[in-house]
Amino acid sequence: MTIEIRHLRSALTAAEHKSFRKASATSGVRAAAISKDIRLLEEVIGCALFTRTRAGVRPTLHGIDFLQVARQIVQDVDMLTNRPGTGPQRTERRLTIGYYTSVSTGNLRATLGDFQRRHPGVPWKFVGGSRASLLQKVETAQIDIAIVTAGGLEWRDALLRLWSERCVAALRADHSLAALPVLEWSLLRHERFLTSTQDPGPEITDIIRQHLSVDVRSPNIVSHDMETQFLKPFVAENGSVMIDYESATGDGLTNIVYRQVLNGRQPAALQFVACWREDNPNPSLARFLHLLRERYPDIS
Repeated sequence: MTIEIRHLRSALTAAEHKSFRKASATSGVRAAAISKDIRLLEEVIGCALFTRTRAGVRPTLHGIDFLQVARQIVQDVDMLTNRPGTGPQRTERRLTIGYYTSVSTGNLRATLGDFQRRHPGVPWKFVGGSRASLLQKVETAQIDIAIVTAGGLEWRDALLRLWSERCVAALRADHSLAALPVLEWSLLRHERFLTSTQDPGPEITDIIRQHLSVDVRSPNIVSHDMETQFLKPFVAENGSVMIDYESATGDGLTNIVYRQVLNGRQPAALQFVACWREDNPNPSLARFLHLLRERYPDIS
């Protein structure tokens, strides 16, 4: 059997939504077809990509590695098939957005919903990757705009400050601190933190160190080279803590609770910005920027 792009898309959609049924509702592909595509992939590579339960599906360790490669393959194919000249006025209309955090809830989800209502004929797609890779793709006109976190950002072209999202602590539901509605950073001093080396993980790691490295002892941080969405279920298994941003609380994990974290009365937050090339002629980008400026006025 030959692996086809549709097989990879089925696996990536199932991983994103943690359910064949939800993946079907989003993609318009029957759940049975998604399940069949994934079974065929598993037969070819000789191992299970997902653990299946009544609650949904979750990537195995082999699946996590496979999905990271599959995501890059799908992105590369999408780039090739949407280069200038591959279709009449196709790239002129399509809006390509780079983003590396959750779009299931939050400000970007609401903004895109508004954009679709105003411009239903404009197609758009997401491209994932690290902040550095997304900005490089903006520079080389592979994507139109990147929405990224602002901490330590180096970008010399067009930029617009957008929303900020408060940091929250992800805890196992039976964790001793889960009974508190709000947590002080000092209460987390002796916890073990799971963090990701993939964006925005390094920025979150810096936030943890900023709030807890107040004496000789540094916070207990264990970093993993996997996306946060795949790492978070381990919070429920080993009792560790993760610091995440508030829109990620819509992930549907039932055995994890989220609590806002404060330093006194001040919440830690991630600031999001939009980065694009000022000379990008795509009219769909101009429409999207008009909406962003309307929702998030630049008061600088």
